[in-house]
Amino acid sequence: MTGSIPRRHLVLDSFARSIAELTEALETDGFVSALLGAVQRLVHADFVMVFGYQGSEQPLMLGDTLDRERHGVIAEDYTNGPYLLDPFYQLVEDGRQEGCFRLHDIAPDRFRQSEYYRTHYKRTGIGEEVGFVFAAGRGIIGVASLARWNSSPALSRDELEILQAIEPALRSLCARHWGRITRARLVSADTAGAGAVVTLEEFGGGVLSARERQIMTMILQGHSTQSLAHHLDISPGTVKIHRKNVYRKLNISTQAELFAAYLAFVQARPEGARLFPGGYTRKRPSLG
Repeated sequence: MTGSIPRRHLVLDSFARSIAELTEALETDGFVSALLGAVQRLVHADFVMVFGYQGSEQPLMLGDTLDRERHGVIAEDYTNGPYLLDPFYQLVEDGRQEGCFRLHDIAPDRFRQSEYYRTHYKRTGIGEEVGFVFAAGRGIIGVASLARWNSSPALSRDELEILQAIEPALRSLCARHWGRITRARLVSADTAGAGAVVTLEEFGGGVLSARERQIMTMILQGHSTQSLAHHLDISPGTVKIHRKNVYRKLNISTQAELFAAYLAFVQARPEGARLFPGGYTRKRPSLG
């Protein structure tokens, strides 16, 4: 009877079946759905989305299991600029090429108070997100995110440990699947406009100092004054002075205006143009 079988044996059986299904789905259009199904055998997940990052270029949408409406909010809006503030993007930018990470564990201390969270991430309806980082070849680092909606229960420690335990196998299979697909095919799959390089260092160029741009970036990412002071090894008072100078130079007074200016820069600027060629004009672009 099933009740007499040790739980670890049931988990191993489910894991073996999942790996078999994923292996069968390699290099087919069904791989992303098979990836979601494989995880669901072990841990609850509502959907999966996979992005490919190559430096600060617009991310490649490698695949997802979202419906059209949610794909627009979660994937398309994200690749139009907010990705530069995403903790998973920052993880890849910091050199991480493998591993299993819960968003809650890698996000800045004030992530949920950041304008990125309030203006973009909250609109997605995502409550939990765990990302598997893998190397997809040709300099592309992929992140396969298994996520839950806000209506789903919180991820337990036991569930996170299961995901971390199966990470090496899933990473290897994801790397094999997307590593064998040509760059041309990736670019043609829901990635129109990919390749436009945008960096946060450009935002405010010619107006802000290097330190001010660094602090502005970390504010947008969701770092508090105390977190900024700790990471940059400066006093909280110095952080506040820099932040005041940033707002004064950009002619803004709130983080909401800072985020709006950042999106305006990323989404609307001509190639190579600076945001402040002759002064700053306030503009709050639509995310919809």
